[in-house]
Amino acid sequence: MISPHTRVPVAHQLAAVLRTGILDGTYPAGGLLPSETRLSQEHGVGRGTVRRAVAELRAEGLVDAASGRGTRVREVAEREIVSVPRGALVSARMPTPAEREELDIPEGVPVLMVTMGGRLRGVYPSDRVTLRPR
Repeated sequence: MISPHTRVPVAHQLAAVLRTGILDGTYPAGGLLPSETRLSQEHGVGRGTVRRAVAELRAEGLVDAASGRGTRVREVAEREIVSVPRGALVSARMPTPAEREELDIPEGVPVLMVTMGGRLRGVYPSDRVTLRPR
């Protein structure tokens, strides 16, 4: 239930509701989320709020949104486990356009960078890789 009377922004509340629906299969992978208008009406929020909630889900890699085509729930990719040497530093950033193309990363999904001794050891898509210390 979305409430304007909490400290949690309404867009975050709506994103949480939609995220739950994606994870529990209410909105299956490959399917479309309801339209902005329908979500706005169902949850009693403005379309701007719906857009911010969908942007949050895009940033998490859960959905792909295309103007005029709707918002599609992404297939959950099997995660690859990558061993990282002890002492390595892991950081996250948004990918460059070349990395996005090379690694087939949808818009809004960050990459994980592994560095050791100041040298880059790898760049990995955060939606498909789990890093584990050796």
